[in-house]
Amino acid sequence: MNIDDDNGNTLATVIRFKDIHSGKNFITDNQSEFQLASFGLEENTVIERHYHPNQNRDIVKTTEVLVVLNGELMIEIYDNDLNFVDQVLLEEKDTIALIDGGHGITCNTETKFIEVKQGPYKEDIDKKRF
Repeated sequence: MNIDDDNGNTLATVIRFKDIHSGKNFITDNQSEFQLASFGLEENTVIERHYHPNQNRDIVKTTEVLVVLNGELMIEIYDNDLNFVDQVLLEEKDTIALIDGGHGITCNTETKFIEVKQGPYKEDIDKKRF
């Protein structure tokens, strides 16, 4: 499920655990700065050995991915002008990629989650509060 602004720009993508189906399911396209996929693979499936060689890439924004291990997160989504667009409740095993715009996060219960984002990260220039 994508959350888009009025211009059709994707601000966030949500993967509900219950919606993960069989196979490799890439949610983002190959041109996206950050790639997101869900996998529902059969027992004994093998993903062939591989590595990712060094590449020079132009990355202009920081994308965050949150994976809820337990508990609940309420995520507020804002567009690039910092106008409220939507909110989404994440429950255990749900995932969200915060791709563009702004966001706020509230823990509705005691919550454990994992955050993944590009680095290097310098909070004084990579995070602006509003």
